[in-house]
Amino acid sequence: MLPAGVLAVSQLPWFTLYVRQGVGDALAEDPVRGARARGLSERTVLLGHALRSGLLPVLTLIGSRVPELITGALLVESVFSWPGIAAATVEAATAVDFPLLAALTTLATAAVLAGNLLADLLYGLFDPRVKLSDM
Repeated sequence: MLPAGVLAVSQLPWFTLYVRQGVGDALAEDPVRGARARGLSERTVLLGHALRSGLLPVLTLIGSRVPELITGALLVESVFSWPGIAAATVEAATAVDFPLLAALTTLATAAVLAGNLLADLLYGLFDPRVKLSDM
C-alpha cells in the first residue's frame, strides 16, 4: 500500500497543476459563460462544464506519465526492497542478461503504448467535440 501511495503522491502535483490550469482556462470559455447566463448554480457550472473541459489536459498527461511511473517504480522498489519489474530490469542490465532485458524493455514499451492509447480513447469519450471515428 505504501509503495503505491508513494508513486501516487509523486504524480499528484502534476495532475493538480493541470486540473487547476484547465479549469481556469475553461471558466473563460463560451459554454461556461452560457451556463452561467442560463442561471445554473455555480456548482453545476464548475462540475458539469468547467471541470469536464478542464480534465481534458489531464487525460493527455496520463499517457505521457507512464514512462515516469516505470522509472519511479525503480526508486520505490529500491527503497522498499521489493522485487519487481524495475529491479529486474536493473539486475538484467548489470548481469548482461540480454533476453530478459529485451523482454522487459518490450513490456515497458507496451505499457507506454497502452497508456497513450488509453489516453486517446478517454479523450474521445470525455470531449464531445472529438468523435472516436475521427481518430
